[in-house]
Amino acid sequence: MGTSANMELGYHTGDGEIIAQQGIYEASATQLAPLGTRIRVGDRVFRYAYAGGTGLAAGKLLECATLVEEEGVSPSAAVSAGATTLTLATTAAQTDCAEGYIFTHEEAGEGYGYRVKKATANASTSTYTDLVLYDPIQVALTTSSELAVMNNFYFDLDLAATVTKYIAGVAPAAVTANYYFWCQTWGPCAVLQGSTDAAGSIMVPHTTDGSVIVQSAYTSNIVGFNLYVGTQGEYQPMNLRIAP
Repeated sequence: MGTSANMELGYHTGDGEIIAQQGIYEASATQLAPLGTRIRVGDRVFRYAYAGGTGLAAGKLLECATLVEEEGVSPSAAVSAGATTLTLATTAAQTDCAEGYIFTHEEAGEGYGYRVKKATANASTSTYTDLVLYDPIQVALTTSSELAVMNNFYFDLDLAATVTKYIAGVAPAAVTANYYFWCQTWGPCAVLQGSTDAAGSIMVPHTTDGSVIVQSAYTSNIVGFNLYVGTQGEYQPMNLRIAP
């Protein structure tokens, strides 16, 4: 449960105040909120996330290990308009994509996106069985329809080590592997510096140990700007600008 200080403060979503079951510095083996749930604590914003197979350290930048799980897969059987359940035949065993998305990108029903409510990945037959959607299929699908399967942005987070993957945020505290936690995405935050840079420098992901580096080194995935002179190897205050 959240600490007494958190309970007194209360956390805010975009729709009003809530009392969090899990403090922002706590990690839980049990999922206590939907992935991606947003809370605001003062000037800071956090999203509910799931750590990957390695533990996470405080103050280090995180990336989604695999965002698009599969592309070009088809339903095992035709799916009528209005249905909310389908099975997809995949080319490899997949993870649980619950709270992620499927997108129809070719053939019948193309151009739509649906959020996944529940999914069961079947490792032995390489299928998603009983994939349940929040909203009904709008245009019927056939076995020739092609879909992409996308995980939630905050599923299976690891230390950022590339500049091309989706950058999710920063761990506010140490997190045990395969635990649920609040990932900071916006506002003042201590972040590991990969170079020594001036206050106000625009920062992007470094390729080393979840750190950040000035934009002149890499040009993608801007994550925020330094609030103070950044010293390489130290955790300096940044103003995160990832997801408001």
